[in-house]
Amino acid sequence: MKKLTIAVGTTSLQKISYLKEVLKELKIKSIIKSVEVKSEVSNQPITSSETKTGSINRAKNALRKIENVDFALGIEVGYHKYLKNKYKIFCWTTIIDKHGHQISGQSYKFLLPEYHQKILDAGKYLGHNLDGYSKKIKGSISAYIDNIIRHRKPFITSALKDVLIRYLRKEDFK
Repeated sequence: MKKLTIAVGTTSLQKISYLKEVLKELKIKSIIKSVEVKSEVSNQPITSSETKTGSINRAKNALRKIENVDFALGIEVGYHKYLKNKYKIFCWTTIIDKHGHQISGQSYKFLLPEYHQKILDAGKYLGHNLDGYSKKIKGSISAYIDNIIRHRKPFITSALKDVLIRYLRKEDFK
């Protein structure tokens, strides 16, 4: 496979490092061009639809801003109320190529602990209120929960793998 040139609609070093990690794991050689774009959704999407729209908009806007790429990629993390009116965290990713082919992928969903539920129910930004959980609850499982919610790595990487595999092996996923 030739080296791919990928526009990614984010300047987040964290998201870019996760993308590089996934590309390395999948043995995909690439040049990544990051660009700051608007998701055109709220800073903290609270529905699956809004989160998916954010990932689509990021990919579209990156493709508009950066020329001569094989495809553009949008990454958006969000929350959605599911059973028993409880929030789950997840990620949507979208690839749009220069021919207009579009594919989106979603990570698994993780039920947020009550501490985080209360923050979202109060309409507060979760990212600014994470320290209270790690200070309040001790132990290795709590530390793990804090880590995945704070850094969002498992959600972002699983959504990236899903969308990249299905895009690069289109013939297997008709």
